[in-house]
Amino acid sequence: MSMSDFEDDSYNKKKSEVYLAYVDAPIKQGDDVTIEDTFVGSKPVWLHPESQPDDKLLECGSCHSRDNMRLLMQAFAPVDQEQMEPIQDRLQMNRMMKYIDGNDDRVLYVFMCTKCHRKTGSIKCIRGVKRNASTTTTASTQQKLDSATGGDALPGAKDFKINPFDISGGAANPFASASGSANPFASTATSTESATTTAPEQSGKTEEPSKKVLRKLHDEKKDMEYDNSHEFKGYLLYVEQETFQNKPDHLKLPKNLKIDKEALELTGETELEDLERDPVKLDPRTEKLSQFLDDDVFQKFQEVVGYNPLQVLRYDLGGKPLYYAATKVDLESVIPKPGFNPSSKRTFEMQLMPKLILDLEKDGQAVAEGMEWGTILVFTDAENYTPKFDDNNVGYVEECVRVQWEART
Repeated sequence: MSMSDFEDDSYNKKKSEVYLAYVDAPIKQGDDVTIEDTFVGSKPVWLHPESQPDDKLLECGSCHSRDNMRLLMQAFAPVDQEQMEPIQDRLQMNRMMKYIDGNDDRVLYVFMCTKCHRKTGSIKCIRGVKRNASTTTTASTQQKLDSATGGDALPGAKDFKINPFDISGGAANPFASASGSANPFASTATSTESATTTAPEQSGKTEEPSKKVLRKLHDEKKDMEYDNSHEFKGYLLYVEQETFQNKPDHLKLPKNLKIDKEALELTGETELEDLERDPVKLDPRTEKLSQFLDDDVFQKFQEVVGYNPLQVLRYDLGGKPLYYAATKVDLESVIPKPGFNPSSKRTFEMQLMPKLILDLEKDGQAVAEGMEWGTILVFTDAENYTPKFDDNNVGYVEECVRVQWEART
């Protein structure tokens, strides 16, 4: 994709099927974070207090220790047959829906070893599934804050019976409030609302706080305390569908740029000819920049992310990853089949974005060289197969992670 593709505002006309997640509020003391919450940092919330993954799953794939494994992100992501049938068809699989039930709880946990910088297996994803006999779910922290107004859910409150990233059938973003905002804490109070609120003495009912008040009360609570040697500070996320409304300002060489050859230390006609062909080639300080500028994949990454630069997660089940840089091989073609289900195939589901590094390294939580990814790609079993369920109907498996690291100078 060339820069000219953006000059004609082609992206403004595109409809994206990708959902983006953004850091919202810090997890506060007293917040009852549940498996239905999607968040970064903090501690994992397992599908049942007595059902945790085997120690082997929680070990770093490089140093084989769990001592330095920290949670990067926990995402609540149930799947249903309507979603997975077309994905299996595209993968040319025989439809297998035995382990796919929209009523089941399904969570993706992404961990990173802070000791094994840039090593294979240092970042891993665990998929957990809990089989549910009914559709009853526990309200999450986000839902409680969005609907804690007398017990009745507010219009547009998140439906936790569905995947918060589910876009099948053109479903509206389940995180969206009645005002159209994707932020579950966003203010929906308007002058009209304030003017029409009935006074308690007139109605006999207690006046209900607005979302703006609820958000303010939540912000005033003390942040949850964490052991910085073992976990990152936790933040709740909110989700919205990707749009390309705000065109970013990209670094461009002006069309009328003129290079003063006499100001450069050049010798010989050969160097002058090279300069005419490629003005940045000869300056060693720009060699790295030149490599990136020559990488169409990296340019596309920068351009797409530039429309929504605060995104920490891209969710596109069955879609295509947004690659950080070009690869020598077709990465998706070499994603291994699940070892626990070799007759199946894996599909792309989500990727963590570099903005997350800035959020997790706040408040002196930097982890030296460990936080250097360009993007973390997660691929999951298209059959959602779980080999074993325990007495609590919970099972965990390791899924496939591929990391495109930030290039070093």
